[in-house]
Amino acid sequence: MKKAILFICVLLTSFAASAQFGGQRQNRFNRQPPASPPSDSQIEAAEKKAEERRQEFVANFLTTLEADDFTKEILKQNMNDYFEKVKVFMKQPFENSVQRKDAFEAFRREHFKESRSLLSENDQKKLDDFFKGEFDETEVKKKKKKKKRKKKKKGDDDN
Repeated sequence: MKKAILFICVLLTSFAASAQFGGQRQNRFNRQPPASPPSDSQIEAAEKKAEERRQEFVANFLTTLEADDFTKEILKQNMNDYFEKVKVFMKQPFENSVQRKDAFEAFRREHFKESRSLLSENDQKKLDDFFKGEFDETEVKKKKKKKKRKKKKKGDDDN
């Protein structure tokens, strides 16, 4: 009788332990199952989204410049052309990363050489910061929201 009770207790304990920890043993190291490669439609959607995001980012940057509308439009076209050329540039093979970096810097300087003559020194510094990755888009977005709120508030007050 004692052996039967002991056997039942051990059996129940093992069931409880396997129910509690069984899933961990199957995926012991938290490995994710291999992901399937993205489909063509997913790739196209991602490229479209990236293109829209790039356009928005460039537009936000251009609002921070002090230049006139004509100069901004020229710079916008120049930046769009630059990003298209960067895609092609990044596909080119280089022997090492130092060569790629030096060639990329020379490419960037040469591409924006004419545009720099149109911009003030302050705007040139902003352009340099943009390409260094130091442009903070959140401040521009905050200003846009404030303008919308003011317009909305002004429109509500007029009614």
